[in-house]
Amino acid sequence: MSKFTIKVARIEAAKGSRADSQVCITFSIDRGTLSFQVPVRLSVRDYDDTEMVQAARSSLHEIFVELAAQTLHAKLSGKELRLLSGMSLRARK
Repeated sequence: MSKFTIKVARIEAAKGSRADSQVCITFSIDRGTLSFQVPVRLSVRDYDDTEMVQAARSSLHEIFVELAAQTLHAKLSGKELRLLSGMSLRARK
C-alpha cells in the first residue's frame, strides 16, 4: 500500500470574535484516487507564528488517532473479508 502525501493546503484567519482569534490550517491528504482535506483550527493566543504548523500537525495526528479508536470495532479480519466476498450476490463475469 502506498503512503499518504500530507501537505499544508491553506493557512487563513478563521472567522470569529476578535477576543479569540483563530487560524485555520487546512491539510490536503492524497493517496492515489483518494483525496480529501482536513481543516485544523488553533487559537492565535496559544502559539507563535513559527509554531502554528507544528501544532496543527500534532492536532491532525490526534484527530486520526481518535478516528482510529472510534472505528476499531469496524475492522474485519482477512477471514471475515473473504467470507463477505464469497457472499456477494452480484453476477460473476
